[in-house]
Amino acid sequence: MRKINLGSGPASCRGWTNYDWGLLPILGKYKLTSIFVKLALLPRDYKWKWPKIELVDIRKGLPDEDKSVDYIYCSNVLEHFEKFEAITILRECKRVLKDRGLIRIVLPDLTKMMKKYKNAESFNREYFGFDKDLYVGILGNIKKLFIRGHQWMYDAEEARELLKIAGFNKIKIMRFGIGACPDIKRLDLKMHQELGLYIEAGN
Repeated sequence: MRKINLGSGPASCRGWTNYDWGLLPILGKYKLTSIFVKLALLPRDYKWKWPKIELVDIRKGLPDEDKSVDYIYCSNVLEHFEKFEAITILRECKRVLKDRGLIRIVLPDLTKMMKKYKNAESFNREYFGFDKDLYVGILGNIKKLFIRGHQWMYDAEEARELLKIAGFNKIKIMRFGIGACPDIKRLDLKMHQELGLYIEAGN
C-alpha cells in the first residue's frame, strides 16, 4: 500500500512517504534547523525533529506513476498556494490515485474564522498564517524567507468546488480524527482542530 503525505512538514507517521519543499524542509532534512534557531533566524519552537522526507515541489507535479497511490494526506498545505496552483496539485493527486484511492485534505475554515472573530489583530494572524507586522526591517525580511504565508483561503463550498474542478466527484465533509484515511488519529493535529475544515474525496 502506498501512502503519501503532501507538505508533511515535521508531522507524519510510520508507513507514509513524506513530500515537502522549501527552506524549512531543506533545513529539516539535513538537520540544520538548530543552527538557524541559535542564530535567532527561527524561533525556538521551530526546533522540530523531522521525519524522513523527500524534497518534492508539488507545484511541478508528483513523481509517482498514474494510479499508483492508495492514500494521500494533505493538511494545511493548499492555502499556501494560489488557487490555480492548488488546482494543479489536486489534478496531480487525482492522476496518481488508484481507482479506489482516497485523498484527505485539511484546510483552515474561513467560515470558522469569521465566527471566531474577536479583533483584527488575531484575525489577521490566522488569515495570513503568521504575524506579518513582526517581520519588518532587514532581519525581519530575512526571517520572512522561512515563512510560507497563506495565499488563498477556503470555506466548505469553495473547497468542494476546488476538488470538482480537479476532477474529484466523491467529496465528503468530515470531522477531526474521523474518516476513511488511515492513521488520521495521529495525522490530524489538535492544533488545527478548532479552525480545521476536513474533507475526503475519491475518484
